[in-house]
Amino acid sequence: MRLAGGLLIALAVGTSGADYWVLLAAVVAVLLAVAAEALLPPVGDTRPERIAGAVSRLGLVLVFATTFGQYLFPAAPGVAAAVFAVVAAVADLAGVRLGDYAARWVTGLLLVAAASLIAICVGIPPLAQFLAPDPPSVPGLGLAVLVLLPFLLPRRPGAGRAAAVGAVAVAIIAVALYQLGPIRLGLSATSFRELLAAADAVSLLPVLTVVVAVATVPAAVDAFTDGRERLSPERPKATLACGLIVAVAAAFAGPVVALGLAGVGTLAELVLRVRARRYRSRSV
Repeated sequence: MRLAGGLLIALAVGTSGADYWVLLAAVVAVLLAVAAEALLPPVGDTRPERIAGAVSRLGLVLVFATTFGQYLFPAAPGVAAAVFAVVAAVADLAGVRLGDYAARWVTGLLLVAAASLIAICVGIPPLAQFLAPDPPSVPGLGLAVLVLLPFLLPRRPGAGRAAAVGAVAVAIIAVALYQLGPIRLGLSATSFRELLAAADAVSLLPVLTVVVAVATVPAAVDAFTDGRERLSPERPKATLACGLIVAVAAAFAGPVVALGLAGVGTLAELVLRVRARRYRSRSV
């Protein structure tokens, strides 16, 4: 679920820095996610771990808000993203929770959408002409891994889930590169609109609008509640504070800032999980 909401905008940013090598960056990010789920303990309850967890999850909310604004309200994306963040805060204040049953339905719908996109891109000859990529740029690869990693860690822990999420991500990135090429893919934050246009599927743009809403709204509510609870279990004070921070950031931050915040928060969380594993190994 997180993958769909993040990949809608992270793919463009990652491709702009890594060119065709974004596919390699995706594989590296998948391996990191699988290794983290297989080898590292879950994030603990110390103050640094709670702060890192809150930053990473509220960063996800910021990404989903930015994605929603860019795709659905391109004339005023900042305003739409801020309103989106306020709605996520109100949902948390009202006690709205995404149960496992609803999450399975949302995930199923998004998997159908992903399979349809892959079929369309593979079934129609690409407009983009393949050009041999330049040697990979280390900063570009690093940026691509950083912006993709937060969406490859599954909502529920498990190495198998991380591998499944990663396989879907790599497949989507591969067909997007095949159909659109890295230059056009990295030019626009809403590159999936261009992808459908290149694949002669403009009639599916209204469907893309629905997919964006389904991919971002439930995931944002879930991530907001998780982040707020890690920061403070108290409502409504913590909810209002988190909602205000994310709404202000969403109004002014673009895709790169939103993805960077989510990526840095996720990286910090993984570093703390590595530290916790080493501490446990020494104490045994």
